[in-house]
Amino acid sequence: MSSASVTLGLPSTALVGRAMPKKVFYEHLKTTTAIKDEFVHKIERIEMLAAIKEKSIHIPAGETVAEIDVLGIQLSGADVPYDAIDQIAKTVPNKLLFACLEGESCKLLAKSDKIYETAWLPVGEASLELRGATLDEVWASLCSQVVFGDADPCDFAGRLSRRNELASLCVQLEKLRKKRAGEKQIAKRNALWDEIKKIENRIAKLEAQ
Repeated sequence: MSSASVTLGLPSTALVGRAMPKKVFYEHLKTTTAIKDEFVHKIERIEMLAAIKEKSIHIPAGETVAEIDVLGIQLSGADVPYDAIDQIAKTVPNKLLFACLEGESCKLLAKSDKIYETAWLPVGEASLELRGATLDEVWASLCSQVVFGDADPCDFAGRLSRRNELASLCVQLEKLRKKRAGEKQIAKRNALWDEIKKIENRIAKLEAQ
C-alpha cells in the first residue's frame, strides 16, 4: 500500500502528498548510528500526507498549536522505527501524527510526553476525526484517538496522566504481591499488605474517575 493513496478520511483541502527526503532527518543532524540505521533500513519513504491548519480546514490556531502535520511512513517491514520517529518529532516544529504503513496495514502514532500508538489496522479502517473549536483541541482530539480510541478532546492531559499513573501503579502492585508471597516474616508481610492496600485504593479511585 502506497502512502500516496492513504487519506485517513481527512478533508481534501488538508491533503498534501509531498515526499520528504529521509536524509534531511539524519544527515546534517546530531544523531546516533542506530537511529540512522532505522532511517536507512526500516523506512522506505516519508511523505507529508496532510497539513492541518486554519487555511486548510478553517479551524483557528490555538494558544500552542498552529499546524498539525500528518506524515506517512512507508516501512520496509513490520518493525516500527520508534527512535527514528522520535527524531522526526524533535526535528519538525509542528505537531506531528504518523501513519506507519506496511503492506495493507496501518498503525497511527502520536507523540505527547512519549510516543503512543494504535494497534495495526487495515488501511481502509484507519481514519482520523477532526474535532475541536481550535487547533489546540483538534490536537488533543487526535492524540485521544491514538491513546484512548475516542475523539474527545476534553481534559486529554488529565486523562493521560491518570492512565500513566494507573499503569505504573499496576506494575508496582504486581511486584509487591510477588514480594509478599515470598516473605516469611510476619511483620514484613503485614507491612507489605498495608502498601498493597494503599495502591489498590488509589487504583480504585483512578478507575472511578
